[in-house]
Amino acid sequence: MAKSPVKNPPIAQVEAGEASVPSIEVESAASLSSVSGGEAVPILDPPSASFGTSDDSFGAGVWNNDKRVNALFSANETRNSWMSVPGTGWVKIANNNDSANEALTVLATAAKVKNSPVNYLLDGGQVTQIYVW
Repeated sequence: MAKSPVKNPPIAQVEAGEASVPSIEVESAASLSSVSGGEAVPILDPPSASFGTSDDSFGAGVWNNDKRVNALFSANETRNSWMSVPGTGWVKIANNNDSANEALTVLATAAKVKNSPVNYLLDGGQVTQIYVW
């Protein structure tokens, strides 16, 4: 008898004890910027040009830097996308609106296909920003 589909990503890594707590690196609120009209703009430099430290700042989310996406999960449901990061496990991609979920999923997919380094902001248990190099 075949198993029925699972609507959440596998948690085998957690059950096997392979998942670990992500390191905490918080972005300074002073480095946040926007352009006129309230549009958000990228605020981080690529990894080779980054000079900041995490000791001098505090914020609401947790930045995870220089990671890789090794798996993706989605189900036939609205705004249900997940990405797997080695050493962290499965993290849910923001589901506050359709366009944000789709854009972040596309970025995660590009990072997986090219095995590119990513920095992502984990805020409220969901990925709300992704940088892909």
